[in-house]
Amino acid sequence: MQHVVQVDLSTFPEGFHSRRLATSATGIDSCMVLYSRVPPGHHGPKLHTHPVDQIYFVVSGSMHVQLGTEVFTVTPGTLVLIPAGTPHCNWNDGTEDELHLEILTPAPPPDRILAPAELRSVPNAADLVRKVRPDGYRTSSPGFTLQPLVERSTGSPNARLYIAELEPASGGPRMHFHDFDQFYFVLDGSLEIQIGNRRMTAGPKSLVVLPAGTLHANFNPGPGIERHIALLIPEPAEGERLDYGVEIVPERHRPS
Repeated sequence: MQHVVQVDLSTFPEGFHSRRLATSATGIDSCMVLYSRVPPGHHGPKLHTHPVDQIYFVVSGSMHVQLGTEVFTVTPGTLVLIPAGTPHCNWNDGTEDELHLEILTPAPPPDRILAPAELRSVPNAADLVRKVRPDGYRTSSPGFTLQPLVERSTGSPNARLYIAELEPASGGPRMHFHDFDQFYFVLDGSLEIQIGNRRMTAGPKSLVVLPAGTLHANFNPGPGIERHIALLIPEPAEGERLDYGVEIVPERHRPS
């Protein structure tokens, strides 16, 4: 299992391209996570639908996305939730590359990821476009704030996604594990990850992959604020436990 996957845009071919970062081929069955580059004047597939939910999060550039009969201009720091069966397409009318993280959940069947769609109206389409708000963060623990963008209560039955900010010398919970798959996508700064007894660092445009049951913790070594997307698949049901804390006790050497 590769726990830290770095996006290297220099390896992308010319034109529109989506790189698969986490799929069943990499040991993840709950979803597909991709990173896409759309150069100026290029577009993704024509109007289509997926049999599963899709999420875009624009990292840089400007995306034009059509949801049914409505078109939206989506800027960095904005999420688009596309429920299963929603006709949509996206393109780049700007002057610079548009880059976005993309999630399909649950993982779609490999033989029918998408299908051509007929044009139709999508009720409350504007509610599916959600901008990160500077005043939208709430404190989870000292030095750790978060802002939910997608969860079951806001129309996503399969995933919870939030933006997290860590102050220098701050981190999430101590060593723990989950019953669900978790992912971090680093937007700014540097995130130190401990997985079991291994330590690694994830910089910008890195996906951290934490399958269910993986013992882990995270920490911002600084010097600046670290910001990342956190993704939980599936979102735990109300009342279910999120974290299972674990204390690591070194084994004492016994006398021979």
